[in-house]
Amino acid sequence: MSVSAKSTSLGTGDVPWTQRFTRWRHRHRQAFEAWLILTPILLYYSFFFIFPVAANLYVSFTSWSGVYQAPRWVGLANYRTYLNPPYPLILFNTLLFSLTILAIQTVVAFFTAVLLNEKVVGRGLYRALFYIPTLTSAAITSQVFFAFISPYDGIFNAVLKAFGQDIVIWTISTSWMRSFIILYSIWRGLGVPVVLFLAALQGIHREIYEAAKVDGATWWAQMRYITVPLLRPMIIFVVVTSMIASFQIFEAVLLISNGGPSNTTNVMLLQIYNDAFVNTRLGLAAAGSMVVAIVLLGFSITNMRLMSRGQTE
Repeated sequence: MSVSAKSTSLGTGDVPWTQRFTRWRHRHRQAFEAWLILTPILLYYSFFFIFPVAANLYVSFTSWSGVYQAPRWVGLANYRTYLNPPYPLILFNTLLFSLTILAIQTVVAFFTAVLLNEKVVGRGLYRALFYIPTLTSAAITSQVFFAFISPYDGIFNAVLKAFGQDIVIWTISTSWMRSFIILYSIWRGLGVPVVLFLAALQGIHREIYEAAKVDGATWWAQMRYITVPLLRPMIIFVVVTSMIASFQIFEAVLLISNGGPSNTTNVMLLQIYNDAFVNTRLGLAAAGSMVVAIVLLGFSITNMRLMSRGQTE
């Protein structure tokens, strides 16, 4: 009986809670320390990402001005609005700009990086010149670019007048305005993929190219069988990030064309901005942002699977 009582007194029921907590923390100290370290970043991630996304998803199913009334549930009405004009045209413009900018910018950036990787005089200066537009303000560069195409006092029309030609009202021409926005976006965003490709190229050992030259490989053969396969991971990264960046085109359209003429240069982000802050239709703007997120997610997953499949094969 005395032994049984002694063992009972040493059981967990008589141990102070502080001692039990100390034992539990000692047994789970690695997990406890990990969660303690992760807690600040998890709180930050939840507050600035998970909660805004969840709130935006809820608002996309409501009609809400954001000022005068509480959100009113409307179901899929906001999403059905994107099936009616002018939203299909706006989505088409966004895809047109994104795919065109992506294709041209990636190819130009790749071959520019190949040229800048060669040993030429002033190579550092050339690299800086290609990256400077990325560092400049989009608001400033857009206004400078608009000075060239201004209908009456622009530089292009001044050149036409000097040669005795009639001026062109660029801002009412759909083809010209789309071309100008694409060219501006390619020029301003070229620096980032050039730097990424250049960094990847410098990671390829020169001995590989020298061995290929000894075997008689031409420049194009080296590019096809050495450079491109070794740069495949970087190509995937550049394509995905460039697509996301080009799909989010906003400043160029707002400051150069403002979506005109007749919404032929309007894009999703500009329309979301107008729906939210001009028309005070936050539910419709939230639905538009979800459409953009779904399109970008689908493109990114598809592209990464296709490129990864080619890599494994």
